[in-house]
Amino acid sequence: MAEDKKIVQAPCSQCLRKTKHEVLFETSLQTEETHETYVMMSCGGCSAISMGRQRLWIPDGDMDHSYYPSPVTRKMPTWMFLWSLGLGKAKGDAAIGAVMMEVYQAVAGGQYRLAAMGIRALLEQVMIQKVGDLKTFDMKLDAFQNGGSISAIQRDAMRATLDVGDAAMHRAFLPSEQDLTLALDIIEGVLAPIYDHRTEAEKMADRVPPRAAKKP
Repeated sequence: MAEDKKIVQAPCSQCLRKTKHEVLFETSLQTEETHETYVMMSCGGCSAISMGRQRLWIPDGDMDHSYYPSPVTRKMPTWMFLWSLGLGKAKGDAAIGAVMMEVYQAVAGGQYRLAAMGIRALLEQVMIQKVGDLKTFDMKLDAFQNGGSISAIQRDAMRATLDVGDAAMHRAFLPSEQDLTLALDIIEGVLAPIYDHRTEAEKMADRVPPRAAKKP
């Protein structure tokens, strides 16, 4: 008779929610203070492989869990992910994509200060790519807006996002998860029309049949 599969509930970084996982391998480690259980498991929804650790603190009975990859609540947009693999179209896209990937990984791992600093660096690199390495952030933002890359509203949002990165870097400010979620919303909203939507819109325009010429 085949051995029954062990099924556990665990967060999946691909499905972005808790799902049923099949335990593929399990081992444990006992110390004076803790009993730790390690499992390798496969998501029942997408088959992604992850590792989980359950740690029981023997003196007081408290228990905590950790997972690798870290649970995330949002996925990097597909075009950003392609950039992180070096598949961008312009010179410098690969470097920007690598910073994007690190930002999303930092957010997923709860490293909010590092994520805020990474977002600041990311926005600066994008502006340098588009308008050159001007002396100040405000000069870069002005040129970025005057060049038509962003609206006045987006400029204010970018300025606020840059301020969060500045505070994390220079004043040890710890942004909240909500702060980082908003910052990622701003990044995606600013960069998608510049790098992704324009190309897709051009492709869509090519597929649209032209209007019939008016008869004289």
